[in-house]
Amino acid sequence: MFSLSLLFNERPLHLRSAPRLNQHLLLFFLFLALPCGLLAQVNGTVFDADGYPLSGATVQWVGGGGTTVDAEGGFVLPAEAGRDRFTISYLGFADREFRVDTLQLPLQVVLEEAGTDLGEIQVTARDNGRAASLLSTHNIESVSSKELRKAPCCSLAESFENSPVVDLTYGDPLTGRREIQVLGLRGNYTQLTLEKRPMLDGLASPFALDLIPGPWVSGIQIGKGSGSLESGAQGMTGEINTELVKPTAGPGLYLNVFAGSQGRSEANVLANRQVGKSLWAGAALHGSFTENAHDFDSDGFKDMPDRRTAVGLFRLFRVGEGNWEGQWNVLGARERRSGGQQRVHDHGQPNLNPYTIEQDNQRLEVWGKTGYFGFQKPHQSIGVIYSGSYHKLNNLYGRKIHQGEQRSVYLNALYHTQMGNDQHQLSLGGTARMDDFAETFAGRDFSRNENTLGAYGEYTFRWEESREGADFRAFTAVLGLRADRHNLGGMQYSPRANLKYQPNEHSALRLSAGRGWRSPNLLVDNLNWLPSSREIVVGDPEVPPTANPGFLGLETAWNFGFNFTQDFHLAGREGQLVFDAFRTVFQQQIIVDAEQDFTTLRLYQLEGPSRANSLMLSTTYEILPLIDVKLAYKYTDVQQTYALQGLRELPLTARQRVLATVGYDGPRFKAHLNYQLVGEQRLIDFDGLPSSVFLDHPQRAPAFGLLAAQLTYVANAKTEFYVGGENLTNRQQRNAIIGAYEPFDGEYFDATQVYQPLFGTMLFAGVRWTLSE
Repeated sequence: MFSLSLLFNERPLHLRSAPRLNQHLLLFFLFLALPCGLLAQVNGTVFDADGYPLSGATVQWVGGGGTTVDAEGGFVLPAEAGRDRFTISYLGFADREFRVDTLQLPLQVVLEEAGTDLGEIQVTARDNGRAASLLSTHNIESVSSKELRKAPCCSLAESFENSPVVDLTYGDPLTGRREIQVLGLRGNYTQLTLEKRPMLDGLASPFALDLIPGPWVSGIQIGKGSGSLESGAQGMTGEINTELVKPTAGPGLYLNVFAGSQGRSEANVLANRQVGKSLWAGAALHGSFTENAHDFDSDGFKDMPDRRTAVGLFRLFRVGEGNWEGQWNVLGARERRSGGQQRVHDHGQPNLNPYTIEQDNQRLEVWGKTGYFGFQKPHQSIGVIYSGSYHKLNNLYGRKIHQGEQRSVYLNALYHTQMGNDQHQLSLGGTARMDDFAETFAGRDFSRNENTLGAYGEYTFRWEESREGADFRAFTAVLGLRADRHNLGGMQYSPRANLKYQPNEHSALRLSAGRGWRSPNLLVDNLNWLPSSREIVVGDPEVPPTANPGFLGLETAWNFGFNFTQDFHLAGREGQLVFDAFRTVFQQQIIVDAEQDFTTLRLYQLEGPSRANSLMLSTTYEILPLIDVKLAYKYTDVQQTYALQGLRELPLTARQRVLATVGYDGPRFKAHLNYQLVGEQRLIDFDGLPSSVFLDHPQRAPAFGLLAAQLTYVANAKTEFYVGGENLTNRQQRNAIIGAYEPFDGEYFDATQVYQPLFGTMLFAGVRWTLSE
């Protein structure tokens, strides 16, 4: 069942029904201004003694039905008439039984390990922090907070450094921006959500992943291909949903301090407390500071901009009393970056003023969730998510000024029920969104006003072999359709289908197909091109600008996918094998063309084919007690049609990638080694560059490997120390900036062709304190 609980930590929700629906609909609209999650009969979290969530643990009524624990450790157990006792069990841990009338919700459960001796064999179970789900109909990989601790993980972007699914590119020396790629395509085509609502999009999107600190994150769900339509149809290659630490399950007080050799220092603080019978409050603060004068290739430009970042979050949750639950959230952030030239070249730069880059981003965002459960029927639920945000940017690139303001409002209402029995589920919902962009660059107007109204419906059919003595088999189908009216792009229809067949308990076959669409942000989607000598040409320069000059058309694509997931046991130890095959085909796409000439960057709509093929094979296995190995191979082929060059390979996209990790997860010491091999990549054509411009770039970037390691010492249940290093192979790209000696007056100043790290080896150290539970 793909229920409304996906909006609230992907936990199953079953709500009761009132005698007359119209009365409760009235109550529902009265509660729209109240934030919330949804309530079921029994809810809580399940962890082991070290505080790691026991994803997949079984919560079951004695003699009745049950549910499983999600990647964050949370569960919601639907009510069943006549049931007042339930058990929580997990392989390798002692079972626990509870009576409902003795509980104070939400429940917080710690299971103790209990090895079972059969002769001389001990059976135990561990959570290694990352797993592809066999239970979900959609192709989802879950990442828990345990996996996030295997890297310094100072931002959400850096949490993907160990991921076989998500590729992290390298920050350019001028803006410091890092970008993700999924299924061979830029992160623009992956829908990013924060607790099932749009995450820091629009003007904030270039630095969205840097503004969510890793220690705030309790879990990440990475969906590949065509997923659910509940949050929208913007995900063409998938959806990445991030769940933050909840006040009801988070530590009383937590502190993380980090420092790195690149001049970076950081502190994170989380505090949570119950402030009333049904109220929990939480606060999170993040501050980071980066300052250095590193210029390893002596081109006069900083290899990384200085950064000053401050982010704060306040949360208030209401749970456990009455017929509704709610949450209020307020987030404020400001980030300033300063980079560019540190010294003017005395042997070639006519202008003696340094080429400086200043970026200032400010954001205020409020959001909430409200759910009502006054229905008598446990399978019915209704809820709403709403948010409002304001973002302001004020950037300087040499002499070019980039300014913008964005005001956005978002509302998403959903209803879930079943038809006849629990084999047939129905999900309905409606969305309204308004975005007002006032944006200028180098004196040109790129403003636009966009609004979208949409509705969706998803039908889920679920069947399992239930005959006594028969082998387990299961089939699930999710069929959905979403219709959105965009004021500038017109009506958009997004059909999607997800099928899953399980021939046994340890295998899953999935097929998916669906259409997605998005409205691109012409400037911030291509922020790395702004500090250059190129003139930005949008569309046909002969056509006069419209009332919305920042809008060049929508992007639309179909995605088709196949997945096979197999859990296996070898020599008494657990492992998992995953194979993915995906194809994305565009009908509309904004082409970023830097190869017609070196004086312009041309943005125009696709005319011709554009597609991306992606294959991935990965496996995880516990080769020795407490030692896990993960291996992944990925092949991508991405090509698009250019106006003059025709169908060509997309630049800066590696065809092949290899990931290999080894981790030791001991009670006191934890060690993790990560190796990535990045294959060859095409760079933009350099044939048009005159011989007077120094060029140290090959036409095809060579393959290279990166090595990272981390060692963690667990002093006690509340304190962890960690040290490590990144890029231990000391790979560095030299002379990444083309035309660095004449950034103002030269015609060929460009810093976009970055395919390797610019820094050498980087060392770091940190400490995590859980000062109170």
